[in-house]
Amino acid sequence: MPRLQTFVSNEIEQEIVDIINVKRSEGATKDEANVSNTTSMLIELGIRVYKLQRVKQEGGFSQAEFNKVMLENMMKTSLICQKLLRINSNNSEIKGIEEFAFNAMAAQIKNTATGVVTQFFPNTEDE
Repeated sequence: MPRLQTFVSNEIEQEIVDIINVKRSEGATKDEANVSNTTSMLIELGIRVYKLQRVKQEGGFSQAEFNKVMLENMMKTSLICQKLLRINSNNSEIKGIEEFAFNAMAAQIKNTATGVVTQFFPNTEDE
């Protein structure tokens, strides 16, 4: 096994010692929990995290891009629904029935949507 020498700050050393003490309090022996194998474990974890971050930067999931696509699709869906409601509200079979008037339907849809959103995102200003 190759040997590496590195220097760390006092805070990092104390964190490593704390990890070793926790392992020993959980029943690990001095051979199972020591500075060498604990530092090795932390380096391995750090390398895994580093590789995952590199993969993310190289074209992994982008929350901003996802949000942009979702917003665009929601707006398109909303506009299509508005157009369809306007077309249907002019249908001769329902024309003149108040509950099928465009403004009434739009208000009902808005109120229902607001109620659902409020369940998940309560208005904190009221509290």
